[in-house]
Amino acid sequence: QYCWLHGMGHLPGNFANVDTKHKMKCSMDQKEVTEKNDRETHYYLWLPFILLLCMGLVKIPRVIWKTLCERGIMASLVGDEAQTGEKIVARFKKLKRRSVPYHVYFAVCELLNIVIILLCFQILDSLLNGKFWMYGANVSNYYKDKLTPEDQNNNSGLEKTNPMCNLFPTEVACNLCTGSIGGGCNDKSSFLCILSNNLFNQYFFLILWFWWVFLLFISILGLLYRAAQMSIPSFSKAVFQTYLTPYGLEYPEWKLVLRPADYFLLGRLAINVKGSTMEAVINELMYKGKKPSKEEETIRVTISNGQSSGEEQNSGEE
Repeated sequence: QYCWLHGMGHLPGNFANVDTKHKMKCSMDQKEVTEKNDRETHYYLWLPFILLLCMGLVKIPRVIWKTLCERGIMASLVGDEAQTGEKIVARFKKLKRRSVPYHVYFAVCELLNIVIILLCFQILDSLLNGKFWMYGANVSNYYKDKLTPEDQNNNSGLEKTNPMCNLFPTEVACNLCTGSIGGGCNDKSSFLCILSNNLFNQYFFLILWFWWVFLLFISILGLLYRAAQMSIPSFSKAVFQTYLTPYGLEYPEWKLVLRPADYFLLGRLAINVKGSTMEAVINELMYKGKKPSKEEETIRVTISNGQSSGEEQNSGEE
């Protein structure tokens, strides 16, 4: 336990200067950690608390959305299962004035997700001596350019330190001070300590790095998608149609003139109600409670049947 808190990265000469066959397998970069510029491993104590902090931080956007932005708008729009399309549309028309802020707040919370991920990166990087920002990239480059055993024996000076070992070494030095009767430190001794738990830390934080980078990439794509949805009406309309397609609802002659924020609100509604309810809502919006004309109904049914027969044909071929 002492070595977990007071292990030193710099290995004294009697440990580091050994023959190539028995050299240290997983220690810090000895060119970087010297006797005067050593690095202590006390930061391991804080890792569980920092991970808990990051776990709490990633919940912030959802909490803000639910408590400050959404505030039950969708629940009031959906109502109970018995609520008719006419009532939902009446409620929707009342909420249209709030659809733009609703859409903007949603985009802001998505942006906040990106900020939180970057903040977690920065917090871990500060704790891990500035070695976490490029941890995964450095590990990938190390294994990509790793020397063969023959090249390592012939050119030992070219061998690079494994970034996983540089950040989470399994071999550190423990400097113990032997006291004397008169007080003070009479003799200093250095022992080699094995931190086997760092094998877990090496791969855990590597996976965490790649996971956060993946989430960052997806979040940025999502933000670009949201920007297009907010600024291009035809795109927001097409996105809304994708919510209706699973229910077999096709409206080739779209008579509604809605803002992107209105399409977004209807899209969120489509996720939370049944297909029959959503059909009633669209009919109420388009035809104001009247049944569609025979031509419109024929066109819509033809498209729906064409999709159904196409699916049956595909299933038959399988």
